[in-house]
Amino acid sequence: MHLLAAGWFVSIGWVWLAGVQQYIRRRGQSPPNYGAQILIEGLLSAAAIEIAAIVFVRWAGSAPESALERREWIHAFWWSVFPNVMLLITVYVMLEAGR
Repeated sequence: MHLLAAGWFVSIGWVWLAGVQQYIRRRGQSPPNYGAQILIEGLLSAAAIEIAAIVFVRWAGSAPESALERREWIHAFWWSVFPNVMLLITVYVMLEAGR
């Protein structure tokens, strides 16, 4: 879930940057508060995901051996690749539809 929170954070940053650029292109000026609402809402949701990840780690505990812990992190990485890729594709499609 740590990796999912990181992917969410990157996606929110991408949406925010593209939104600011699009607003400037369409209106010739920067958006009010530089689109801070998108950043705040995105960071709050990313923080919620990260807090859930921390709670799950404390609840589940760590692996008894460091090799097993490393193996679990490798599995977690590969299990988070698909959701993060899908999240980034969704952001890309949303941005392309808005052009």
